[in-house]
Amino acid sequence: MNISLIITTINRPNINIRSFSKGCKNSNWNFIVVGDKKTPKNFSLSYGDYFNISEQRKLNFQFAKICPYNSYARKNIGYLIAFEKKTSFIVETDDDNSPKKNFFKKINISHKVKSIKNNSWINIYDIFLNNKIQIWPRGLPLDEINKKKIILSKKLIKKDFFLQQGVAEGNPDVDAIFRLLNNKINIKFKNTKVSLSKAISPFNSQNTIWHKSIFKLMYLPVTCQMRCTDIWRSLITLKIMQINNFDILFFGTNIFQNRNLHNLMDDFSQEISLYLDSKKIYDLLNKVKLKKGFDNFSSNLINCYKILINNQVFEEEELIFLKAWLNDCEKINLN
Repeated sequence: MNISLIITTINRPNINIRSFSKGCKNSNWNFIVVGDKKTPKNFSLSYGDYFNISEQRKLNFQFAKICPYNSYARKNIGYLIAFEKKTSFIVETDDDNSPKKNFFKKINISHKVKSIKNNSWINIYDIFLNNKIQIWPRGLPLDEINKKKIILSKKLIKKDFFLQQGVAEGNPDVDAIFRLLNNKINIKFKNTKVSLSKAISPFNSQNTIWHKSIFKLMYLPVTCQMRCTDIWRSLITLKIMQINNFDILFFGTNIFQNRNLHNLMDDFSQEISLYLDSKKIYDLLNKVKLKKGFDNFSSNLINCYKILINNQVFEEEELIFLKAWLNDCEKINLN
C-alpha cells in the first residue's frame, strides 16, 4: 500500500518532524515536506523529500508556479507530488503535532461504527470527551456549541470511509476564543470512532486521511485567511461527499499537539470569518446544483467556488488557482 504523509513548515526540523521522518521510514511511507520562503535554507531530512521554493517552481505543475508565497495553500503542491507517486492514501498533518505509537498503524477503509443520527450542526468533540467541558472545534458556529445533543445509532454499522478525520490531544484544534478563555489547555480524548453520517461538522488538516478516490477534493483555497482555508475546504468537501452518500469517519486519538507559538489576537483576527460565515457558506452550498459521481468532482468544485466568489467568501482570482489545480490533476491522470 502506497501511503504519503504531507506537512508544510517554516521551521527547522523539530522533534515532531524528526518523529514523522523516522516513523515514515520504519513504515515505508513517503514523507513529503513543503517549504516556504521562511523555511531555513539548510533544512534537511534524514528520511523524506523536502521541496524548497526553487524546487517547487521547477515541478511540472501550473499551480506551483502561481501559488503565493507565505501561504498554507502551498500544501496543495505536496498533494500533487503525492498524486504523481500513485499514492493510495494521503495522511496530512502539521509540524506542531507529535505522532503516537498508533499513528503509523495500517489504514483501513472499512470500519464498524455507530452513526450520528442528527442531520444538523453538531459539536463533534462531545463524542470524544471523558469529562463534560465546554470545548468545540475550530469552525463550528458559536451558536451551535451547546445547542444540540448528539444522538447515536444503537447498532454498529459497517461502512467504507474515503475520508477519515482524527482529533488531536493536548492542545487540539480549537479557535482563538477558546484559547483566550483558557490559559492552560491539556485535553484528553477518548479512543473511539464514529460516522458523521448526515450531520454537519467542520474538519481540519491536522490529522486527516484521504483515499485516492477523492483526492481532487483536497484543494485548499488560496484567497482567504490561513485560519479559514482548511475549514472552508471541509464544508465544500462535506457537501460533495454527502451528495454522493459518502461518509466521514471521526476517530481518536493517535496524535498529540505541541502547538507552535501563536499570537492569539492575530489568530482571532484571522478567524472572524469563521465565527460569522460558516453557516452562510453551508447554506450557499445547499443552493448549488451538484451532480453525483467521481467524474463530476471538478465541475462540482468549480460551481461551489463560483457561488462563494459571488458572495465575497473568496476573491475572483480563486478560480484561476482552482482551475490550475484541476488541470494539474488531469495531467497526472487523477481519476
